[in-house]
Amino acid sequence: MVISGLYVETIPGQAKGVAASLDQIAGVEVHHIQDDYKIVLTIEADTIEKSYKTAESFNKINGILAICLVYTNFEDEPFYQTVETNHA
Repeated sequence: MVISGLYVETIPGQAKGVAASLDQIAGVEVHHIQDDYKIVLTIEADTIEKSYKTAESFNKINGILAICLVYTNFEDEPFYQTVETNHA
């Protein structure tokens, strides 16, 4: 599981509409809207690639000015499970 926290900036006055659109995307949860142009959300996905594609889909939503990745946690991400950890 990959969990990413993002900050999304919208055209002022459009955050609620953008947040409603974001909430319709699988794996996306909007946590906070501030000043009707700032949105804080998380993406939960099975892999890094799915997480990236989810965030990339935000580009199709009207009103978004910027998308900023704040953090990512790679819990049980398959790629990192196969990396050899022996540092002999």
